[in-house]
Amino acid sequence: MFARPPRRRSPQRYSQRFPQSIPQVSPQAFCAALVLALLSACTTISEPARPQARALPDNERPVTHPGATPRERIVEIATQEWARWGGQVVRLGRDDTACVAYSPVPAPELPPPLPEGDTPADLQAATQGQTPTSADTETNGNQPPLSHCLSFPDGTGMEATPLGCTLARRYWGIVGEAPSCGQVTQGAWAWSAVFISWVLRKAGLDERQFLTGQSHSMYVVDARDGILSRPAFHIEPMPAMPRPGDIICAGRGRERYLEDIGEIGFGTTPMHCDIVVAVDPAARVVRAIGGNVQQSVSLEEIELGDSGRLDGLTNSHMPWLLVMRNDLQ
Repeated sequence: MFARPPRRRSPQRYSQRFPQSIPQVSPQAFCAALVLALLSACTTISEPARPQARALPDNERPVTHPGATPRERIVEIATQEWARWGGQVVRLGRDDTACVAYSPVPAPELPPPLPEGDTPADLQAATQGQTPTSADTETNGNQPPLSHCLSFPDGTGMEATPLGCTLARRYWGIVGEAPSCGQVTQGAWAWSAVFISWVLRKAGLDERQFLTGQSHSMYVVDARDGILSRPAFHIEPMPAMPRPGDIICAGRGRERYLEDIGEIGFGTTPMHCDIVVAVDPAARVVRAIGGNVQQSVSLEEIELGDSGRLDGLTNSHMPWLLVMRNDLQ
């Protein structure tokens, strides 16, 4: 007689089929652990590449069209803010003029022309003690505007209205500041840089892509030196043809004719920047929106130079130095 083969257990236990020295884990438990690990990685808080002021509470969530890309959100939010300020328009012409072509508020009367025999030195002596105006919004050292151009010195225009004060204070909140309405109209509290910081944060850019600042030169140097892990912008010199969502910048004040981008100091070089919202090569015009431009959020219609690009020579009121090229979709 043949010996009966040993009986086999069926089904075999999990540990017998896959013998191993470590404790067994069920597939369900393994999946749960993996999900928790991924969630933990996503919520890890990393320090920004440079110190950031804590933003004040701001629950406003601008609405953009469904499916808008980050670049489109930047353009849409900047345009919405411009509309909230009343739609002021500034033209920077090929004839070296800078005119407020439209404003929702009347402009103050321009000072009368100098009497014969008076000199600029005489005028300076007569006006000694007056508060200087912000270099962010003035004519950048040029002659006073033509008689048919509007002009808004500090303390006037939309920023001096209750609505303007409320809107400008929102921008300052992005860097943890809460100036009074009186301060908002002063040159020491020029709000053009915090306007851009506010727009980019509201468009969804995080601290790996863009860091806020109360000076334009802060985020310009960030982009120039490549300090961010996932930068949204890189720097290109002028002349250049910007695209919607790019940021264009010029030196101002003592650095009005700065030529070397490498000389821009972090937080020390006076600059002004605007967000490009439209480009019309056929009409040879770039349209950009900036804060604290003639005491409001203004749309600038900038005529291109002879090369068909933006440059630092065509209009001395805003000698463009660089474009922060948007690398987002």
